[in-house]
Amino acid sequence: MNHWGLPSPWSRAPWMLLRRPAVAVAVAAAAFLVALPAAAAALFLSAAGNAALQSQVADACPAYTGAYVSSALRLDNPAGATLLDARERALTTEGGRVPRLSAPVTTLFQQGELGRNKVNLVARTGFADHVRILDGGRGPGVWLPDGFAAEKGIRAGDRVPVTTAGRTVTMPVAAVYRDLRSDPDQPYWCSLAELYRGKPLGETPIYPLALLSREDFLGAAGGSGVRIGATIELPLDADGLTTANAVPVLDGLQRLRDDTNHAVDRYPDQVQFVSNLPAMTDRANLVVRALTGTVVPLAAAATLAGLVVAGAAGGFWVDRRRAELTVLSARGVGPAALAGKAVLEVALVVAAGGVGGWFAARALVASAGPSGLFTPAAVHGSIWAVGGAFLVTLGAVALVAARRAAHLFDVPPVRARRARWVPWELVPLAAAVASWFLLGDEVQAGAGGAVGTVARVPPRLVVAPILLVIALAIAAARAVRWVLSRARARGGPQRPGWFLAGRRVLAGPVAAAVLTGATAVPVALAVYGASVTGSVDRTLHAEGQLIVGTDVVFSLETRAPVPPALADRASLVSVYGNARVAGSTVEVLGVDPATFGRAAFWDPALPGPSLDELLGRLARGEPIALLAGLNRAHGTSTVDIGGRSVPLTVVAVPQLPGKKSGNPLLVVRQDVLDGLGLVTRPQLWVRGDPDEILAAASGLPVRTYAEAANVTAAGVYSPITYTFGFLAAVSLLCGAIIVVGLLLYLTAKARARRSAYVLLRRMSVTPADHWRALCFEVGGLLLAGFAGGLVLAVVAVGLTARAYDVNPSTLPGTLLTPPWGLVAGLAAAAAVTTALAAGAAQRAVSRARPAEVLRDAR
Repeated sequence: MNHWGLPSPWSRAPWMLLRRPAVAVAVAAAAFLVALPAAAAALFLSAAGNAALQSQVADACPAYTGAYVSSALRLDNPAGATLLDARERALTTEGGRVPRLSAPVTTLFQQGELGRNKVNLVARTGFADHVRILDGGRGPGVWLPDGFAAEKGIRAGDRVPVTTAGRTVTMPVAAVYRDLRSDPDQPYWCSLAELYRGKPLGETPIYPLALLSREDFLGAAGGSGVRIGATIELPLDADGLTTANAVPVLDGLQRLRDDTNHAVDRYPDQVQFVSNLPAMTDRANLVVRALTGTVVPLAAAATLAGLVVAGAAGGFWVDRRRAELTVLSARGVGPAALAGKAVLEVALVVAAGGVGGWFAARALVASAGPSGLFTPAAVHGSIWAVGGAFLVTLGAVALVAARRAAHLFDVPPVRARRARWVPWELVPLAAAVASWFLLGDEVQAGAGGAVGTVARVPPRLVVAPILLVIALAIAAARAVRWVLSRARARGGPQRPGWFLAGRRVLAGPVAAAVLTGATAVPVALAVYGASVTGSVDRTLHAEGQLIVGTDVVFSLETRAPVPPALADRASLVSVYGNARVAGSTVEVLGVDPATFGRAAFWDPALPGPSLDELLGRLARGEPIALLAGLNRAHGTSTVDIGGRSVPLTVVAVPQLPGKKSGNPLLVVRQDVLDGLGLVTRPQLWVRGDPDEILAAASGLPVRTYAEAANVTAAGVYSPITYTFGFLAAVSLLCGAIIVVGLLLYLTAKARARRSAYVLLRRMSVTPADHWRALCFEVGGLLLAGFAGGLVLAVVAVGLTARAYDVNPSTLPGTLLTPPWGLVAGLAAAAAVTTALAAGAAQRAVSRARPAEVLRDAR
């Protein structure tokens, strides 16, 4: 019977797999595993770019992300107030036409005096809704921070003299509010943070923040003719912001910038228009470009691994359709026509698997990737990628089906038998060597200008290890096949489980070798990726901590007691800059050995003696000084501090907390520095969460402060995290491929195993014995692959570890972090997979009826 002009075996082909659910599941799983990484690449790159943009926006001040207009305002009464109103009206009108910009927030500020104390006078739109009122809060007047008010004995309702521009006005204290330094910074106040917290590493004094309404501010300074600071902010609503929908915002900001710069009537003095969004968007696109060279090869490798499963599914289709294929071959149907039949049968199932792979890729990247935001271009690109995956999956199934059919029903040519002995592993090995020397090794990608640079993983650090792992895995699989093909079962009495497992593995050396090698590759890639990610994170953390010295370092106006909330993790130190050792200028740090160790950063993997050991020598009173950055001075018996010769033996060490690049650091006991009577700079070193520390230190006389987290901030290193996060996802995908391959391995032998089980039951082999045999068989192969994968990962890490330091000019160099948690998790997953697979196979054979099995001649 013919349908659509085709003979019956081909016209009925699209519906044939409905009667072969096992084959349909295998083919759908293969198509799923091919489509998923193909679709994930475009989605992941888009998500990484959007995550980089969102991260920059989240870390930045909203005032500078949207539009920030700053221009001095001359308070000529009433022209000053009129000019300010004109600015607000223009920015409100023009800013309303820019997507995502919020209502304007106006700030007026000027340094003044309250009594005899300098203060920063600030009038800001809606400030009363963004402070915690402790006393008062009604009526006109000045709002003062609680610490300053308590120190001066001022309460709400008191009248105080406020001086600005040489004019003094007496006004009531309307409220006392909690000092902004006592709480974590609010986004609302971020543009004024340098006024009330000071600039990190700066030397500008910090004065109390006296808040006023606009009317009170203009009443105090209006008509004086003084120029005051005046800013208008239009914050950005960044919810759902992507690199795609940021484009109309950027266009609107450019129009707003042009209008502001040309409005000479509103801004007679110089005007400054600031918006960091263009640079942030360019930086996010730079992150995408930096990732493309590593993500695309990873996705291609995962897609090829999925195609291997697709080929295995094609072979499985031939095995299950052997009876019909034999009849067709006997009637003269060639391998090409049989491959066409295979394509017709699996096309719908492959399409379904591809669609499922696309949805899974989107869900996986959204849940486990950098971000759940995708651009329309990325979505369209992923759909096209799934279409390509559909075609190559059909091609892989057709190719394997044609070859298997030719081998089953024709005599294989001699050259095909000899092809097994060709050392194919040399191909990826040569490619790994070539990629290591030919691919770029730059650890930074830049675009110049305000965009700057981002650190990236050199492509060779990803491509070369993957190729090396594949080459070594193929070589290991070849060795396993060679050993198993020449091994003999051990004689003598054995337990049934061990005996059956050993015989089955020895009977199928090719399948055992392939499963072992296929298991080793994802294990190696997962461990390698986690090792690199952990090592890079640890190295970057150590670099930032060593430069600053600890999590937060406060430079104090005067030496002050440590706040009780920080007593168990803080230490007071003294800094002096005029010292010489062996003819070189060094910075001196006076420390208390009893407390410095709990406040300063140290990593056990750092070279040289540990910090505790060095501080122990200082605590015992040894006349020594610790010196980092000047090895030639080791053993020097005297040091010059402030022009005085001090008898201290110099102990040179590789690194000390607080040593900055190019500046040698000398650490002595605090009493030695105090005994010289020098003027030093007091500092407070504190370990812990910076937000908690800043809140607890609000009452200290802080001049400036520095945070270690800021050293590696601003999204510079995000591409590294994203790259190896994608590698981890690819490794998990390869683990899914192993599970599918394992199921195909068990299913392919299911018929023979059912027959053998029926006979074994007659030989008093219990179901428990047979289940243990399955566990030993499957578990032994997975264990061998797991161990081999760990060895391959160690080799890959050992050969590439020196390249993990993305900032080689900064100490301490690479600090390796073995991923023991991941290794334990993979071992547990292998054990669970073994138990479940063995249980499923045992359940299948236990349901077989002896009469039906013995009659089965297929």
